[in-house]
Amino acid sequence: MIEYQNLVLQNNQFKNLCNQDLNCNSFLFESNDEIFLNNFSYCFGQHIFCDNNQNKPCNICISCQKVSLLKHSDLRIYPKNNKNILVDDIKDLIENVNLTPVESDYKVFIFNNFSSANIQSQNKLLKILEEPPKNTFIILNVTNINKVLPTVLSRCKKIRLLPLTKQEIQNNVSLNNLSDSEKESVLDISQGSLTKVLNYANNDNFISTFSNCLKTLTDMRDSKQLIKYSTMLSASKQIFEMSLEIFESVFRDVLMIRLNKPNLIKNNNIYEKLLQIATTLTSDAVDLIIKKIYAIKKQLEFNCNYVLLVDNFLLYYLEVKFLCNKK
Repeated sequence: MIEYQNLVLQNNQFKNLCNQDLNCNSFLFESNDEIFLNNFSYCFGQHIFCDNNQNKPCNICISCQKVSLLKHSDLRIYPKNNKNILVDDIKDLIENVNLTPVESDYKVFIFNNFSSANIQSQNKLLKILEEPPKNTFIILNVTNINKVLPTVLSRCKKIRLLPLTKQEIQNNVSLNNLSDSEKESVLDISQGSLTKVLNYANNDNFISTFSNCLKTLTDMRDSKQLIKYSTMLSASKQIFEMSLEIFESVFRDVLMIRLNKPNLIKNNNIYEKLLQIATTLTSDAVDLIIKKIYAIKKQLEFNCNYVLLVDNFLLYYLEVKFLCNKK
């Protein structure tokens, strides 16, 4: 079923989309927030099928209720049998796209994780995207637009989903398992991503990892301590990936302090720690560290040894801090 329906229905981008005429049959929704992205597409499908002539989706009619349960006969969601989009999924679309709708005037095909589709699969979809049958809608959910062929992009109406606000998430997501300060940390580090909020809020290691990251940045003095802090951050690849998100958020706030833009700071609940880190780094140095984090994230995508990357990052941080203190 659609898990975060209310969150989508209250979203301004979704409202604007629903108020537009459906003069396009192929849509590409882009966001690195996979859970919200998928929910956004399901609710848009609900809008297309809704039997109500006004205030679509009404969430009351039979069509809306069926889509809410993802059980509408004219709605097909891919991938069917895998985490990634396969050629077989495109073949299934081609076999069904020209069939008459069963219980509606429309047919809707949603491709989750379309970024995973290989070149062969994407090429196979081109003709349908260019000339979709009447009353047929194709929706591609993309978390990495760089993996989508330009020929696919040119055939779709592209909409990049904006990050959610803190208030939107707080109003629609239960975080009762966390203390107030823990909620603030989860919301700040997640930067408007529902996926990250849920991952962090339900991860027993998040609070300890958050604390370890701050200790690393404030207490690590030299390379003699490297093993101690490296061990904390390299307990698992998941913990290191989470640490990188925390480091990125912290250094963005430190940069705002250095640039004298306190109104843009996200992690206000750890302001004293941010200030402590900011006193040891110039704005140029912080910028270099953030770029290093981006580079390490890219290396992780190519399955580089994450333990070595932990050491690499910590040594780089010590080097940059040393050079700043030397000036």
